[in-house]
Amino acid sequence: MPKKTWMVAIMTLTLALLMAACNPNPQPIGLTAIPTLAAGEAVTLIPALQPVLAVGGSPVPISAVSSEGLGALTFMLHCPVCHGVEGEGIGTPPLRNSQFIQTAGDLAIAATIADGRPDTEMPAWLLGNGGPLTSAQIGEVVAYLHTLQGVATVPTATPMPPEPTEAPSPPNAPTPEPARPSQPGDPGPAASLQGDTARGVGEFGLYCALCHGPQGVELVGAPNPGSDDGIVPELNPIDPTLVDPDPKVFAVNVDLFIQHGSIPSGPSPLVMMPPFGDSKMLTEQQIADVIAYVMALNGVGQ
Repeated sequence: MPKKTWMVAIMTLTLALLMAACNPNPQPIGLTAIPTLAAGEAVTLIPALQPVLAVGGSPVPISAVSSEGLGALTFMLHCPVCHGVEGEGIGTPPLRNSQFIQTAGDLAIAATIADGRPDTEMPAWLLGNGGPLTSAQIGEVVAYLHTLQGVATVPTATPMPPEPTEAPSPPNAPTPEPARPSQPGDPGPAASLQGDTARGVGEFGLYCALCHGPQGVELVGAPNPGSDDGIVPELNPIDPTLVDPDPKVFAVNVDLFIQHGSIPSGPSPLVMMPPFGDSKMLTEQQIADVIAYVMALNGVGQ
């Protein structure tokens, strides 16, 4: 299949994935609406995406796409922010014609993706480590990275200039009010439950990391065209107005967003926060576990 055709198909599916994963009402006609799912039931996107890729005017089921093709899709969805669309690197070592990819072995490459690299900006991508990817998806990315070896070089991408930092507040400035979701509602039972951080890691990876990035890092968060911020908010670190030295207050501040969801400010935001509690997508205990993990990411224990 011509490379240009693959790239068009991949970018089309990337947009579809973002819309399907985060919009409160992403289901095509004929699929069961998410709010009717049993509590805690995992949501799968595969029925909504089969078939998705159109090559030469004919739909191609995802099951017929090679490991390298699926890996290319996953790479394009998550990795270009740091590694470039063609693996050329954006302020990072290139993955294209990389000595590491060529010599380290598949297990070492997969472990680097799954666990991240300490003391660098590379987060952990495995579901069980707070990321959005399964072991199979990581294996597909490794297969795709091998296709970027021994190919023509491309110029190293230029990093975007850093955004200007906000001026610190004056010493006597009033404490800003905590951010609140656009959807009204009271705290749910989860805010008063004891969360399990270890369980919250996996649940965050499954339900939150696709938009907020592995381990809540904005560096790899999803873009949000049409919103005032232009990107899904980072959770590591989280909005400082939500942080409170009292763990109970911090838990309530986070719980309101997870329970009731929120529509970002802006003319037409593409990505919206679903109401995980109101729609019963998560149980109250699962919400408590996610809250515990988010708090731990920000250095506060329950």
